[in-house]
Amino acid sequence: IKTKDKELTLSFLSGGTSGVSQSVVHCSRTIRAAVGGLLDRVGQGPVNSVCCLPLWHVGGWMQLERAWATGGKVFFCSFRDLISSNLKEKISEKWISLVPTQLQELIKFAECVENLKRAKGIFVGGAGMSETLIQETRSLGLRVSPCYGSSETAGMVTLLDSEDFLSGGVGVGHSLSHAQVRINPDNGLIKIKSESLCLSRKGKRFSRNSWLETPDLGEFDVSGNLIILGRTDRMINTGGEKVNPLTIENILYATGQVEDCLVYGEPDEKWGERVVACICPSSTNIKALQEMVKDKLTGCHKPKLWKSMDAIPRSNLGKYRQQ
Repeated sequence: IKTKDKELTLSFLSGGTSGVSQSVVHCSRTIRAAVGGLLDRVGQGPVNSVCCLPLWHVGGWMQLERAWATGGKVFFCSFRDLISSNLKEKISEKWISLVPTQLQELIKFAECVENLKRAKGIFVGGAGMSETLIQETRSLGLRVSPCYGSSETAGMVTLLDSEDFLSGGVGVGHSLSHAQVRINPDNGLIKIKSESLCLSRKGKRFSRNSWLETPDLGEFDVSGNLIILGRTDRMINTGGEKVNPLTIENILYATGQVEDCLVYGEPDEKWGERVVACICPSSTNIKALQEMVKDKLTGCHKPKLWKSMDAIPRSNLGKYRQQ
């Protein structure tokens, strides 16, 4: 945190999917815009939160900013603490921010599901929710609000209201009031123009009217909800074909046999990259799983290598950590 000419600036770390940290710099103006955009959607009363995310990341810090701006309160804990029955009153009527892998782990516990039902709402961002997780959380009646944003935009710029989510709405919702979202027709990438756009990222400065082109692929459904289709920096180039790992992961999750999975490209002399599917838990019957998906994963989408393990190494933001 620095001050210059009475303007507060804050620097956050952002690693994206690569795990390589970059410095993203915001100021009081961009932070206020992000807070205001969310309040316009969820209401102007005190924003009370349960913070399970690190404060060095914008997703954690913004919970403090929302509380300061509205007279709200923040309860800090590890996301695994949400399993405890002793936290029922702490969670009640508060907003909880989680990433999909955290939510997937928490709903395994009946006690935690009851705790989460007491929350005012659950913001889920940082990555897309699998179709399996979407259906599970809907069936449990959890007030989930999928959202989309980045460190560069001081958090969310779109939000799907929990009522829409529970009634079958898809994607990450419509833009908040401080942001505009478009799809670049030439490459399918999501572009954002936002009052909360950062001052700079990794030394590159942005003007107030800049459009930020993200590495995320997206489209809008007929109701105008933004749908995330994957990330270009995760694309696998195998035998001259582009493969979207998210497509394969969703097919694997849909079998009901996979608790967690990660699909990525590994260098290969013949193919350039070969598709690798990493599956959890280690007790998964890989041969049976391959048989279940043999008609859906064909050609370049068929993994050339399958691995099983007890847990995929991920950061506390749900990002894959390369070993």
